[in-house]
Amino acid sequence: MPTKYNTIGKTYTSTRAADPRITSRLIELLGLPPHSSLIDIGAGTGNYSFALAECGHNVMAVEPSWVMREQAQAHQRLTWQEASAENLPFADKQFQGAVMTLCLHHMDDWQQGIKEALRVTGGGPLVAFAFDIHHKSNFWLFDYFPEFIDIDKNWAASLQELNDFVEQDLKGSFDCQRFPLPKDLIDHFAAAAWARPELYLQEKYRNGISSFSKINKEVLQQKLTHLKNELDSGEWKRKYGELLQQEFYDRGYVFLTIHS
Repeated sequence: MPTKYNTIGKTYTSTRAADPRITSRLIELLGLPPHSSLIDIGAGTGNYSFALAECGHNVMAVEPSWVMREQAQAHQRLTWQEASAENLPFADKQFQGAVMTLCLHHMDDWQQGIKEALRVTGGGPLVAFAFDIHHKSNFWLFDYFPEFIDIDKNWAASLQELNDFVEQDLKGSFDCQRFPLPKDLIDHFAAAAWARPELYLQEKYRNGISSFSKINKEVLQQKLTHLKNELDSGEWKRKYGELLQQEFYDRGYVFLTIHS
């Protein structure tokens, strides 16, 4: 994971901002008082670390990629540590809570990553923003980039695997709450532009989405040309225009709350 983001993470701050609705849900599910000590595991450029610090918490941001860490914004209640999720250099029960935002699928060993988060928090709470790889609703982006389906399935644990690991192996508790995506989301991860298809044509926007880096460049260009042609001709709107009437769209993104 560190090597990959040293390559693809150079412009993450230009498109990946902490959406206040995601921040609010993280705080709500943590259920901790102000000034609690939190660890943000796989913090990336620290957008949510900074947002949590702004809300009054004392945050330790953990990120293995130096390219991602160098883009971080400083805050008096925010400290940084170079480390991987699977090997946290902290004592047992050092923190009162942990968060992970869209990082579980990037871990080399997600089971160990969860174990470590629960170890350093003394059993949780761990709140993770993640996605359901088996979410069944159709998504137009997959029609243009079907590779995304296999990338997700080969890259991430299913919700059932996560649930079984926590409840059966760790004898802990696992809660899942869905998060339909608002149309005006400002954290531009993979499905965030569900109602703004033209954004996927922007290289800067795609550079903030790791799945695009896994598609062959020549193939990617062909698919982008196809998308552009259908947007220009009005074909995209004919096929998917009903989506534009919605304010929220359930694309399988979830909040997981884990205790052991």
